[in-house]
Amino acid sequence: MGAVARVLALLTEGRVYLAASTIGGIGRGRVPLTAERVEGFATALGIPAGDLAAITGVELGEASRPCDPPAAEMAGLVWKCRCLTAAQVGYVRDEAESMLVAVPDDAPDEAWNRVRQRHGRWWGAPRR
Repeated sequence: MGAVARVLALLTEGRVYLAASTIGGIGRGRVPLTAERVEGFATALGIPAGDLAAITGVELGEASRPCDPPAAEMAGLVWKCRCLTAAQVGYVRDEAESMLVAVPDDAPDEAWNRVRQRHGRWWGAPRR
């Protein structure tokens, strides 16, 4: 469940940061499902928030976030990875990490996808 919490936080850019126990509680009906959480889960699942809201019966606010195509694409990738073995996932992770480059200190945020920070240095890839 911890991996689900990390994926949810990453795909929502930290907007929906829940403990694994909270996610489990939502699944068991012990923790309320809010509009914000519906939007976060929809982003992580790669489906429109309105569709998930209709299924769950949760009303979304007027200012519902629009679909985020990169997040939906990442959700699809995560979904496909479920069929891989742990060794295969490790290989994919290693390959992806080998493609990262050091982000220049003066690089504007809109020009780079910052993936990870290590020892004060950001690693990522230029946006296309």
